[in-house]
Amino acid sequence: MLILTQDAVNISNVTIIGAGPSGLYLARELSKVMNVKIFEEDRVLGMPPHCTGLVNLDSLKVLGITPPIINTYRYVRITDLEGNDITFDFRRRAIAMVDRPGLEHYLIDEAGSVTLNLGERVMDLGNGVLTTRSRQETYELAIIAEGSSAVLAKKFIPWQPNYVYGVQTDTKTYTTSNLMPRGDDEIVVIFDRRLSSHYFAWIVPKDYYEFRVGIADDLNTWVKFTELLKIIEAERYKPFGGRIVIGGAPERVTAMGNVAVIGDAAGFVKPMTGGGIIMGMLSAKLLSESIYGAIKEGLSINDALQMYDMAYRKFIKNRVKALSAASYVLHMLINNSLSNALKLMSKVDVEVYDYDDHVNAIMRAFVKRPSVFARVMYSIMSELSFIEPRRISELIKNVFR
Repeated sequence: MLILTQDAVNISNVTIIGAGPSGLYLARELSKVMNVKIFEEDRVLGMPPHCTGLVNLDSLKVLGITPPIINTYRYVRITDLEGNDITFDFRRRAIAMVDRPGLEHYLIDEAGSVTLNLGERVMDLGNGVLTTRSRQETYELAIIAEGSSAVLAKKFIPWQPNYVYGVQTDTKTYTTSNLMPRGDDEIVVIFDRRLSSHYFAWIVPKDYYEFRVGIADDLNTWVKFTELLKIIEAERYKPFGGRIVIGGAPERVTAMGNVAVIGDAAGFVKPMTGGGIIMGMLSAKLLSESIYGAIKEGLSINDALQMYDMAYRKFIKNRVKALSAASYVLHMLINNSLSNALKLMSKVDVEVYDYDDHVNAIMRAFVKRPSVFARVMYSIMSELSFIEPRRISELIKNVFR
C-alpha cells in the first residue's frame, strides 16, 4: 500500500485520463506535491470546443484561477418566441464567457512539470494497468476525467445519467428582433417548446454583431439548430457541441483498485443548465484536498479516496439528485404550463446575486408577483397530474429531500 508522506511525494503515482478543465485543474493542484501524467485522446489541447463557456466569476475566484475571458454579462433574459420574458439582473457583470481552449492552456501552464500525452486514448483500465492503443503502463492512482462520454467511468461506477444533445456555433447576425440580446452584457435564453421540445436555446454576445448561438434537445437537435439560425438570420459556421449531462448522480465516485472519477463523468454538473466547467473543477478540488489531507496525516491512497467519496455522498449526491429531479420536471415533463408561466411573469425584472443558485433566482421571480404564483403552480401541477403517479411521488421526494 502506497503511503502519502512528505518523504514520498516525489513518487510518480497519479495518472489522469482526460485533459478537460476537470482533469487539468486536478493536475494543477496535485503537481504541487506529486508527479502527474495525463492521457488525452485529442491531438490538440482544448480542441474541439465542447461548451458555451459561461461561468460565475466568483467561482473562478474560489478556485484560485484567472483564465482568459471573452466577455462578461450582467443580465440573463429568459424569453419565448412571442416575446414574453423575464430578466434576471446580476447587478454587476457576474457572469463570464471563458475562452474554453484558453482555459485549458492556462491550466496546463499552471501545472508545472505535468507530463501531457496528447492523441493517446485510454482503451482500458484496471488491476493497476492502463492500456492505450500503442502501449501499457502501470499506475498507482488513476483519475477518470473523460467528460460526458463516461466510457471508462461506467466500468467502475455504473450509473445512467440523463442526456440531451447540444450544438452551437460562433456566428454573426445583424437582426434586431426581440430574441436578440439588447446589449453586449445580456444573455438570451429561449424556452419555447416549438423550438426545443425538452430543453432550450441560447444567444450569447461575444463582440460587435458576433454571437455564440446554440440549442439543446433530446431529438432532432440539428434540424432545430438550423431553424434557430434561420429565425435570427445568422449563418452557420463551424458548429461544435455534443452530449450534455442534465441529471443523475452515481452512488459513489471511487472504485477498488485506486480509481476515482471527477467532472461530468461523475455527474458533477448543474442539472438545470448542464453546466459542468465549474462543477467539474470543484470535484477536482474536492479530490485534491482529500489527497492533501491524507498526505498531512500520513495516510494511504485508499484513505484519501474514501475521504473524497464520503464528502461526495454526504454533501453533493443528494443535492444533485434533487436538482436532477427538478430539472427533469422542468425540461422533460412541463409543456403548456411553461409557456403560461412566461406569459404570467412577463416583463418582470429580478435582482439575483448568485449565477449558480437557480432555485433562488426562480423564487425571487415569483416573489415579484405573489398573486401569480398560485396560478403558475396550479398550471404546473395540473399538467403533472397526467404523469404516472409513482413517478410523481419519486420526483417530489427528491425535490424536497
